[in-house]
Amino acid sequence: MRKPATTYAGLLMALCCAAVHALGIDQPYERFKTPDAVDWVQLCGTWGKDHKGTYRVIHAEQDAQSFLYVQWMGRDAAGNLHAEHTVAIAELDNDHAEIALSDLTCRATPRGIVVSAKADSSHDDKLRRVMIEIGPAPGQYRYRAQRTR
Repeated sequence: MRKPATTYAGLLMALCCAAVHALGIDQPYERFKTPDAVDWVQLCGTWGKDHKGTYRVIHAEQDAQSFLYVQWMGRDAAGNLHAEHTVAIAELDNDHAEIALSDLTCRATPRGIVVSAKADSSHDDKLRRVMIEIGPAPGQYRYRAQRTR
């Protein structure tokens, strides 16, 4: 028995729509390691039991979208800085987020650092600022979006 054409059309439509609504891809730090991809780098605050480590915040931009990474930097025996841990801010680093940051600042706090910025989102015209609190444990952060009413 032959299947109705509407069954195949429905299947094709479901496959098509699933692709259209798929979420974006998280962009790893390695994608932006070249100097021309990065437009803001800031060393800010200290971490570790002896406060010998420092945080490094990296902002990259591609297609008018911001990508933000935080590194917990440590020193080797020669005193050179190296990244001990790198974290992508997941709320920004998905190529579907479409959030552009400007006026980035970083300040040290007793428990880590706070990165704040003006934000412009193509999905939400009420998004105005973001604040990211980064803690002393590698990978620890809290993302806060501030919106207008």
